[in-house]
Amino acid sequence: MSHILFFHSAVGLDDGVHAMAQTLRDAGHTVTTPDYYDGRTFDSAEQGIAYRDEVGFRTLVDRVNEAIEDIEGPVVAAGISLGSAMAQRLGKKDPRVRAALLLHAGGEAKPVEWPADCALQMHYSVNDPWIDEGMPEHLLRSAARAGARTEHYLYPGASHLFADPTKPDYVKESADLMWDRVLGLLTDLDES
Repeated sequence: MSHILFFHSAVGLDDGVHAMAQTLRDAGHTVTTPDYYDGRTFDSAEQGIAYRDEVGFRTLVDRVNEAIEDIEGPVVAAGISLGSAMAQRLGKKDPRVRAALLLHAGGEAKPVEWPADCALQMHYSVNDPWIDEGMPEHLLRSAARAGARTEHYLYPGASHLFADPTKPDYVKESADLMWDRVLGLLTDLDES
């Protein structure tokens, strides 16, 4: 079974992230949930983003690196919303990562270098207002051109955190389908 590093959204390591991580644990995986907000949680994405901007993204990346420095690979990097940026960064740069699961976010402003041995799987709603048009495609094309296993899933509607069962955005049908796809990839990785 996989060891999954599961990164929280801009609202912090809250009950929703714990519930999502538990879905992975219930499937038999080991899950580590680094808290790169140092215990802070927020009631809204706007408050969490204000904190992210106050602290600085580079500081958050440093906190992630420190939190996972002693974890041995291979691992899967997964993240929800802002956490997808952490998972995506690790997928590009950390040789321990064999797959990046980007839930409700992800993308690049231009093509990037992506390792051929790191699978990429992205999930988000087709009308999600937090997704910048064209950015997911740059990332997906970069991974596919490198020869990496690349999967892209769009879900109906405009819900941002549709797989977080504690949020008003939760859409059970989409969440169930997303988890089936995530667990399918993890099974494939474990069997290879």
